[in-house]
Amino acid sequence: MTFERLSRENGHWQLLWRNWDALCETYNEAFTEFAPSALTVLKPLAEDPQLPHAGVFGLLDGPNVLAVCQLNVAALPGYDDKVLRLRHLVLSPEFDFSDAMTLERYVDVLSQMFTGAVEVASTEMPAKHIKLHFRSPADRQFFNQFKDTLSTSGAFKTVQMSGAWLYLSRD
Repeated sequence: MTFERLSRENGHWQLLWRNWDALCETYNEAFTEFAPSALTVLKPLAEDPQLPHAGVFGLLDGPNVLAVCQLNVAALPGYDDKVLRLRHLVLSPEFDFSDAMTLERYVDVLSQMFTGAVEVASTEMPAKHIKLHFRSPADRQFFNQFKDTLSTSGAFKTVQMSGAWLYLSRD
């Protein structure tokens, strides 16, 4: 699996639309009705020329796009450096419609998205702080358990949760 920018320029955005449309069709669902609020936000970011401070990123497994999100980096009040935010996380229609999706696979995808965002904060969109927005209370529960491991890993100066957000800061 790879965590990559999805854009019109690199063809990954079109891959997502083809892949997820076919999956929705397999489950007799309309892709136009699948996650319309998030995909409406992501679409202009992926179809416009690439912006250095914002973009759509996803987890690819061969021809399958397992998850997608918006990453943006900005100077925010109350922070001493830039903040990378992961928002609008959407998982493949397969996670919504298939009975075959396991909790382990879901956790793996969430972990890979988290790891990918941290890597982008170290490379393409440098930021000392990272904020991840949860999709659901279940994601909050997962990251709450993960928080203790992150706190003692030495990779982050601070690890905190507040509301539907996980806050990370590096030295």
